[in-house]
Amino acid sequence: MIYSIFVTAGLENTARQEIIARFGTTEKFKILMRKPQRIVFQYSGNPKDLLSLRTAEHLFVVIKHIPNMTRSRSSLTAIRQSLTRFNFGETLTCCRQVGLSIRKRVPFRVISRMSGFRNFQKRDFQQIVERVLIDRGWQLTQSSSGLDVWAEVHGQDAYISIRLSKPEMAQRSYKQTHVPQSIKPTLAYGMVWLSQPHANDIFLDPMCGAGTILLERAFAQRYRYLIGGDISKDALNATQRNFGRQHQPRQFFHWDAQSPPLKPNSVDKIVCNLPAVEKNEKSSQLANLYRKCLHQYETVLKPNGKMVLLTLQSTLLDKILKQQKSLKTMQRVSVDVGGKRGKIFVIRNT
Repeated sequence: MIYSIFVTAGLENTARQEIIARFGTTEKFKILMRKPQRIVFQYSGNPKDLLSLRTAEHLFVVIKHIPNMTRSRSSLTAIRQSLTRFNFGETLTCCRQVGLSIRKRVPFRVISRMSGFRNFQKRDFQQIVERVLIDRGWQLTQSSSGLDVWAEVHGQDAYISIRLSKPEMAQRSYKQTHVPQSIKPTLAYGMVWLSQPHANDIFLDPMCGAGTILLERAFAQRYRYLIGGDISKDALNATQRNFGRQHQPRQFFHWDAQSPPLKPNSVDKIVCNLPAVEKNEKSSQLANLYRKCLHQYETVLKPNGKMVLLTLQSTLLDKILKQQKSLKTMQRVSVDVGGKRGKIFVIRNT
């Protein structure tokens, strides 16, 4: 079967590394295509296994990939003919394997997306797909209880897919409480992945917010100790609630990240979402905050320890890092952060 996953813009390579690490050593798995925010691959195992991918926001089984699309309305005819001939037997079996309810008259709705100029509208595309499926005996509904059929045209490629994942794949069921500026769990996991987690890690998020990064590290693999801190008591309460009684050992502190009460050379990994300039705040205040925090992080980080920092102020962070002689930037990854351009810095303490 052919599947695709959607990922946060900028995390395509990280997602590729994750799925290769999990499935790439078997003959069951083969990557077919990597495009912006999408990875298409072949997998012959149980699709339920794919729901454990933590960089993925959505998982789809691909009904049809139609290449060489043109702007002409004749492209709609090609899509209709291709779908009409398609045997849905294996696809519906795949849906059942991940727990989707399939009745004799399959309830469905079509979600259409299109980019680029065409001689037809998105609604025309959607109606073509709806008509073919209705003719096959499926039942069109607006309810979320039916199958979500995604019809997409991007560039020269059209995809007709069924979404296998539920919202929890991207949102995570542990997120009981949110705080402002909290990053998406999939992005948090991407940062954790870039830190190269190890079973002996003492792992720190000094501005932990609702605890998303710490929780993603907890789910990634074994660790020695989790440490989180925040200047906001509300944020720490959110972290405690999201963790519940799970994931020990760990400890959370109410502190100022500019002066965490930690011993020098005591932490293996620091992963943190740095603050951006708030309204009515001067950029010089943020620069001062970054300098003080980096000095403290450098102090508590073990030799050859690693930092992974996300910022919307990449020019500022880059400038400060160049002044820190013992901190070497190993990698920079541009990512989408709530519609804004952010950058992840992967840094080693030399």
